Amino acid sequence: MARRVLEWAVNILMIGLAVAEASESYARPFDPYIKYRPDFARSLPVQILLTGIILTLVAVLFIHLMFTAQYHWPLAPVNYVLQLSGVTTLLISLIATIHVVLSATLAESERWPYMLNYIAVNVPPPLDTEFDSDMWSTAERATWLVMNASTSGLIQITHIQFLTLLYPSQLEGRLIFALLGPLAIVAAVMQLVPISDNVKINVIASAVRNVCNATLSLLFTVALFIWGLLVNRRQAWRTDGGTAAFGAGALALALVSTALNFLFVNKEDEFVWLPGLMWAVILWQSFLGWWWWVGAGSGGGLTTDDEDLEDRLRRKAKRETRKKERRRETRTKARKVWQGVFGDHLHMMKMMLPNHLPPPIQTCLPLRQSRSPPYHAPCLDSSTIGTPSFVVSTSPRHAGKQQSGFVAYGNWSATAIQGLLQQGRDGV
Repeated sequence: MARRVLEWAVNILMIGLAVAEASESYARPFDPYIKYRPDFARSLPVQILLTGIILTLVAVLFIHLMFTAQYHWPLAPVNYVLQLSGVTTLLISLIATIHVVLSATLAESERWPYMLNYIAVNVPPPLDTEFDSDMWSTAERATWLVMNASTSGLIQITHIQFLTLLYPSQLEGRLIFALLGPLAIVAAVMQLVPISDNVKINVIASAVRNVCNATLSLLFTVALFIWGLLVNRRQAWRTDGGTAAFGAGALALALVSTALNFLFVNKEDEFVWLPGLMWAVILWQSFLGWWWWVGAGSGGGLTTDDEDLEDRLRRKAKRETRKKERRRETRTKARKVWQGVFGDHLHMMKMMLPNHLPPPIQTCLPLRQSRSPPYHAPCLDSSTIGTPSFVVSTSPRHAGKQQSGFVAYGNWSATAIQGLLQQGRDGV
């Protein structure tokens, strides 16, 4: 009996200690395991939310490009094609990312314990995680990496081409392509390296890619600030037409893009949704910057300066005058050659066949044709003019239509005149 009482007392004591320990653990202000939890920015809800927001931003930009095509294309067709290609590629990439994330979430919810994971879905999954890497084949991974490389290359090239619009001289354009082009190409090529199984090579490629993207973003921002604050400050900050608003938006997005790129250098593993946000910001920056460029009077050589407008109109009038003078000289030379050729024929005919020529007759001169019957040009006596004119005979049936094959000298056709000339050569 005493033994049982002792066992009950020991059990009650153990239960009391357990309850006290549990109460003490719940009352602790610090959880020792909380430090191992990933940041909330790397969680699945944040990934789905921000990917959806980025997708919306890119879709809105795509709609803007569609509705502004009639203005954008005539001024800068190359820039429009590059912007549209970059937006389309990024839109496809985001749609595919949403599909992969939701598919992985649905598949995870169908397995025990029928709950969702806290950590965001890696797209594509890294090769060092065996469970995730087995879900992707080599072809799928290669296709995804090629899509990322295409998106990166198109967006960076779009921004580089936009800088050539801001700095249009040939030397500046060559410098821009020579300095920024290789960085954009290297950054795009580094997107393809993660197909390798070597973890060390993948880490180096990721570092090189992030550094190139951060450098390009910084150079884009500096170039945009120099153009807006130094090169074209007088026209870039006009309040009419929203020019200043476009400029402020472009510069603000440039700063945001640079900050995100530098943040991504050290936080690549924590923010899997950040690359899409960076590309979306750069595309919006290019779009607003292009309209800033147009509003500042640079698009297509446009300017609001009255003196420049007058000079342009004066040069255009001079060009039109020179064109008219050249056409007039060409017609005069052709008329002289025509009259000279047939004048020589008439002189030869007079010398060889003086008795075969008809008496003075009326010759139709090439004057303006009358609009009323009998639909013929005014005629003059051939004896009162020096060189006869050869015109095409017209009739009411063929009024207003040029004929061929019948050139009249009075009542004589060109065929009859050639026959007389041939008879003179034969000694008739």
